[in-house]
Amino acid sequence: MMASSYVPKFAHTDWIDNKDRVQAGGKDGFNARFHDLAAEFASLADVINPLIEALSPAESFLTLMPILAPRRPILDASGTEAGWKLIGDGAEKPAGQREAHGIMNVTLPEGAEIKSLKILGEEGTATSALPTVRLRRRALDGDVSEDLVVATAFRQVFLPASRHTVMNKTHRHFITADVTDAPNDVVKLFCIQISYKSK
Repeated sequence: MMASSYVPKFAHTDWIDNKDRVQAGGKDGFNARFHDLAAEFASLADVINPLIEALSPAESFLTLMPILAPRRPILDASGTEAGWKLIGDGAEKPAGQREAHGIMNVTLPEGAEIKSLKILGEEGTATSALPTVRLRRRALDGDVSEDLVVATAFRQVFLPASRHTVMNKTHRHFITADVTDAPNDVVKLFCIQISYKSK
């Protein structure tokens, strides 16, 4: 799309000392001139904004199949029976299993700005239980991870609470997916989608 040429419409006529009476009203008053300036800025924005949008990086999507390795949220807990079961191209928390906890690695482009997280699946069959899916990062030399975006419902777009830029030199990124206290539910997770903007 080509932007139209910008042609200035506002031209200021100088007031003359001791001759012109400067006032708010009237066709040559402050109000009229400031309104003309506002209209000029609006017409300038109509030309500049499409250029800014065209030069801005497009939004990209990383769409992932949930291949979730079992994990223990409590480090000294025994067993891995609370994992997700891989079925076809999705993951499932089976009925009879109270919880499901899983983790998977994520690789994002260096310098990308994380924009949102969305998950697709089927809620619990008995109590409408839903998973909590978190996009997280951890410093390579740190022992604490932080949430970047948290998704708690299907087919909704969840935004980060603050701006996050991918720094692969110093951080790694991963996803956790958890369902708790739903022994009679079958909960399914089909897709995890991260949107981001590159440099």
